[in-house]
Amino acid sequence: MCEKDFVVSGIHIGEHSFKPENVMLEIKERCVDSGLNFVTIRTRNIPVPKHYFIEWAKYLAENKIYFTFLYTTQNAPKGMQSQFDAATIAEMKRIAGAYFVGDILGELGSSLACKWQGYASKEALPQNFKRLTEAKLNYINSIKHYIDIDKELGIDNVLTVEATALSKYNLEAGTSIPMLELMCGNPEILVSSLRGTARAYGTGLWGTYIAHEWYGGMRHDDLLKQKRLLLAYRYAYISGTNIVCLESGDESLESYGYSYPAQHNYCRQYQETVRDFAAFTKLDTRPKGGPKVKVAFVQGNLDAWGSWGGSSLWNQFNKEEWGHHTPEYAWRILEELGNKRNWYDIANYGDNDLSATPAHGMYDVIPAESSFEAMSQYDYLIFVGWNTMTEDMYHHLEKYVSHGGTLFMLASHLNTDDRRNGKINLIREGAIESLFGCKLEDRGFRTNAGVKFNKNSLKENLMYPGTLNYVCDPIYSHGYANYANVALEGGVAAARLSESFVENGDFTDLPVALVENKLGKGTAILLATLEHAGSGAIYPLYRAVVREIVASSHRASPIRVYGSDRVRFAVYEGDIIYLLNTDYDVDANVVIEKHGETIKETLEPCELKRVASTNNL
Repeated sequence: MCEKDFVVSGIHIGEHSFKPENVMLEIKERCVDSGLNFVTIRTRNIPVPKHYFIEWAKYLAENKIYFTFLYTTQNAPKGMQSQFDAATIAEMKRIAGAYFVGDILGELGSSLACKWQGYASKEALPQNFKRLTEAKLNYINSIKHYIDIDKELGIDNVLTVEATALSKYNLEAGTSIPMLELMCGNPEILVSSLRGTARAYGTGLWGTYIAHEWYGGMRHDDLLKQKRLLLAYRYAYISGTNIVCLESGDESLESYGYSYPAQHNYCRQYQETVRDFAAFTKLDTRPKGGPKVKVAFVQGNLDAWGSWGGSSLWNQFNKEEWGHHTPEYAWRILEELGNKRNWYDIANYGDNDLSATPAHGMYDVIPAESSFEAMSQYDYLIFVGWNTMTEDMYHHLEKYVSHGGTLFMLASHLNTDDRRNGKINLIREGAIESLFGCKLEDRGFRTNAGVKFNKNSLKENLMYPGTLNYVCDPIYSHGYANYANVALEGGVAAARLSESFVENGDFTDLPVALVENKLGKGTAILLATLEHAGSGAIYPLYRAVVREIVASSHRASPIRVYGSDRVRFAVYEGDIIYLLNTDYDVDANVVIEKHGETIKETLEPCELKRVASTNNL
């Protein structure tokens, strides 16, 4: 029998108004009476008499409700570092124990790294950074200022509500439980990033802050926005979240020119969704440990892509080299996952179309700085975005592959320079035969050639277009790009650059585009381009390899789920499968094959369904 996971769900007090004398009544009416078990109290910049904190803590603990506070340091009353003092924290901890989860810092990445120059709430940041390392350290030090205040007061857990993909830097700074502000950007990418980062840092818990009033859509009277709220809750649940908090909408709607009180039908929909979700989580026995994940995308060292905004990296305004460019454009690959490849895509292989999702339905995004132990949780690692390579990272990747992992990256990910407009300096001066079985010369060459692939990969179930040894057209040429010169040293050419329908030589005279190398029990794959993956000339080739790796992971899995690509799914311990139909309007059909058993399911619009083996039903 699998151990039941920890899941709590509740509401946020203080989004539109905050009066300390009304908080107890809000807790009762909005949380206790609705069967919820979590509350966040946002104190804003209003001084709160200390006796209120003690009264709230006592009442919440008596009703078995977990609670946190928000913006107690960032928006502290004038002349104060925090709403709290050490004695108050000690008393709350004594009264409430584990029910007092901690203090939350809000929107660090979006405030200090991702937004536009004109935001009034901007903290003044230096505008003279030359290197990404400087910018990252400045970001971390800015966060540590608030963390240190909380720690000195005796707060055990400093949480973050993050609207971006930068949670790894928050954890590096010393926060302990990451939460995601859902619907700010692509939630499937950001949930994967939060979960992968939490696993890499061993946080144990992670949460979802559902800011649906503000970021679920700008029209409160829109039916799709109302359905989107339901899907947001259900997607967060199957993704493994432990803490779910509704930011606002249940007590009133006060945005985009609308003003609706709690009694309005639009607010009642929020209330019903929260109440029904909390009841469901208490009844469902979701296994502990989160969804099983086999494929991880790697967020590189010093990568500053935040997923939304995009004005500048690390808030370095008005400097084009710090704006979003080809490293950041590469993240679009994750926007494609969840969708099948088009029917006319001739590089989609297999007995069934498994191209939409990796094995077990979900992927994680993990930091490149992860330990070998964190990396080894995954069968596949795929680099995306910016990376500044270090010797420690390189060593971890060698160890990961030698123990059976499959690694895919670009030559540009081996760059050791941390300047946005710097010259590429390959690690070990391009002598990477220990990992990729080749040597690279970073001076390289520029070409608009296409590629021809070997048919057989060193990796079983990986299917390339078999074009190299035959008369055929080169493919995936989309403009001029820079490639490194490759000298094979034990690795093999999985693809070569070509500009001809018929080759004159024996193919070994063609420049190498893709290298595969066996190392121990695993396989390392390198696209030998010095461009970043988001380059218009490189992206189609990068995309083709990535999507085949993703599909091959699903192809090799003992559990396969196929049919409608509107269905998201997750596999938990005991082969428990959660299915979610993300289509607003029509039923979705899927087939599940697992361990010789075939199950067919039909899901109604927005339906969440748990499927166990028929032997366990």
